[in-house]
Amino acid sequence: MEVTEKILATNTELQKAVQEVFTPEFNERLIKYAIIRINTKFNIKYDLNRGFRGIMVEDMISELMLSFIKNGGGRNWNKSEFPDFIEQVISSLDSQISNTITKELEKTAQSNTNIEDCKISAEDDGDYDELLDFSLKFLEEQGASDEELLLFEPYIVHGMKRSDISKENGITEQEATNIKKRLVRRLPALKEMIKNIK
Repeated sequence: MEVTEKILATNTELQKAVQEVFTPEFNERLIKYAIIRINTKFNIKYDLNRGFRGIMVEDMISELMLSFIKNGGGRNWNKSEFPDFIEQVISSLDSQISNTITKELEKTAQSNTNIEDCKISAEDDGDYDELLDFSLKFLEEQGASDEELLLFEPYIVHGMKRSDISKENGITEQEATNIKKRLVRRLPALKEMIKNIK
């Protein structure tokens, strides 16, 4: 059996390929593809507004494309296996989706808590203002940043969209996503505390 020599793209070829393929239309195609893959491979219904546990497919795609043009340690284009760069992008996106979702599911398994059930609701029993005040104090004691405390009520309690959070607070959508990820990780402990005071 003849072994095909592995041919990797140069940095110049990679940058040119990324510029040529990464159009708004291709980005839209990747978003749809990612949502379908999350559903078919992991049986997870992706939330267009909230993403999967605060992780948006748009961010996964942006990180993927940046990794192709990152100097040292980034992804490369195996031209011998994928003559068409688009096929390389889709294969790499598959890998990125799988790694991201698996990592998040492992976090849940380790904490034995379903993060999606940890949303603090404005309809929770008891006085809403007291509950919110208690939650903010608890988060502050747990080391939450000023940004986390500021965005807790609109982002977690009321489920405001990431794009709206970004516009209203003068931050990027990626920064909003990162803040939400940190808040979501604090929710299981907060839920336990709320159960104890009821």
